[in-house]
Amino acid sequence: MTFCLLFLLAFFGDSVPEAHAGKDLSVAVLQNYPPFSYTDEHGNLVGFDVEFAEALCGQLHAQCRTVALPLRAIVAGLASQSLDIAVAGLGVTEERGRIMLFSNSYYRSHSFYIGRPGIRLDEEGLEGKILAAQHNSVQLIALRRIWQDKAVVVSFESHQGLLDALVRGRVDVVLIDGFPGMEFLKSPEGAGFVMLGNPILPRENPSGSCIAVSKEHPELVGRINQAILTLRVTGEYGRIMRKYFSFSIY
Repeated sequence: MTFCLLFLLAFFGDSVPEAHAGKDLSVAVLQNYPPFSYTDEHGNLVGFDVEFAEALCGQLHAQCRTVALPLRAIVAGLASQSLDIAVAGLGVTEERGRIMLFSNSYYRSHSFYIGRPGIRLDEEGLEGKILAAQHNSVQLIALRRIWQDKAVVVSFESHQGLLDALVRGRVDVVLIDGFPGMEFLKSPEGAGFVMLGNPILPRENPSGSCIAVSKEHPELVGRINQAILTLRVTGEYGRIMRKYFSFSIY
């Protein structure tokens, strides 16, 4: 596999002009979404997506301004072209495809349900229950497809708002991306909650987690794909990944 990646890198390495070399790019990551993006004890924005975005910008030879935003604001920013790219693990959906472009995947993740022990994931077990996911997420699309006629499905603007609602008992079950979900279950706030059933890969997200690109910059997609490949081959991707995960996420 490594030999093949090196061959591809050598073959395509100089094939795409550096259209954004030296230019500023506005980059969004998700707000308060550990371990991908969060604020540390010193007030610094850190996380896998934050460091990966920095490495990506280095490969693009671009000056990047990174901002943490809720998912709705990221989608709106890409649609209005006020954002250039989002390193936010976005899955490809038909709706998103109308307003933004996508790179190849840079990590893969399953989703899972979280709730109090004893809740069954069937029509009888969820009768009268409130299910929730983050607004504009592939998890929300999946909830509506699977449970809309069997339970109440609601959405929350932010990842933190979703988890706060679960902890306070305003919702009974959330469907969440697996990696932030595991962080929650390990936290003090997650005590008393469990993963319900098995992890799932929503059919709404077959392409994995991608970098989203404003339609103003279609030429940037190829350069980002090349940069992802380069970071994998050089080992920089693995170095960043190991800071936040004890297993491979690619």
